[in-house]
Amino acid sequence: MDKITLSKMCFEGHTGCLDFEKKDGQNFYVSLELFVDRIKGCYSDELSDTVDYSQIYEVTKEVVTSDSGNLIEHLAQRIADAVLKADGSIEKVIVNVSKPDAPIDGVFETMEVTIERSRKEFVILSLGSNLGDREDNISKAEEALRNLPGIEDFRVASIYETEPVGLEEQPYFLNTCVGFYTDIDPFELLDKIHVIESNLLRTREIHWGPRTIDIDIIFYGDKVIMKPELTVPHPRWNLRSFVTVPLRELKDVGQEHPDDKEVSLYRERR
Repeated sequence: MDKITLSKMCFEGHTGCLDFEKKDGQNFYVSLELFVDRIKGCYSDELSDTVDYSQIYEVTKEVVTSDSGNLIEHLAQRIADAVLKADGSIEKVIVNVSKPDAPIDGVFETMEVTIERSRKEFVILSLGSNLGDREDNISKAEEALRNLPGIEDFRVASIYETEPVGLEEQPYFLNTCVGFYTDIDPFELLDKIHVIESNLLRTREIHWGPRTIDIDIIFYGDKVIMKPELTVPHPRWNLRSFVTVPLRELKDVGQEHPDDKEVSLYRERR
């Protein structure tokens, strides 16, 4: 990716935990690294084919000068959100907020925080359970996913009862899909999913065997990932009614669906 840097922009702000910081204000220095997938202006030499630096400056200024929160960490997050919203060509932003006059006894040049945020993608996961309290397992998995930092606009589909696939001699499954926006890296998200599954006593002793919870990444935006540990879109997703049926409630994927008759609707608390 190409990178544009806006360094040491100085604004007066009122972010701080102490009353006099909110009342009197102080200078904050903000630096931005903006990542763009090949800046068209490099070839066209047209102003419209690059990031509008003036717009990004004004957006950052508005956030800093209007903020009256406690933490520069939160201020940095607000800046990242505003910058990504302001220009759709920016795929990732690194925000550094520096507070040289922080009210701390001691000798220091500045106190600062740096965060890195990417544009949020819409992610769809498939959830299934056929051991123990199936509904409770799904509910707990949904709650754990919903509470992950970096998750927004969390959506749930209806719950469906389905026959097992692959290994037929096992209990019926309850299945659903959830969707949300996030900037969590796909592989980091996979690690977090494995932790949730482990906390819900998921074991992997039998391929396609019974499980308390199974969470699969079906889509991560329009990304295509083919790694031993993760394949996205999920293989054969469009051949599984326990995915395609609840998926329709979250996103129009524009694909042919199997015969819905093999899936019986199971709507409780939905």
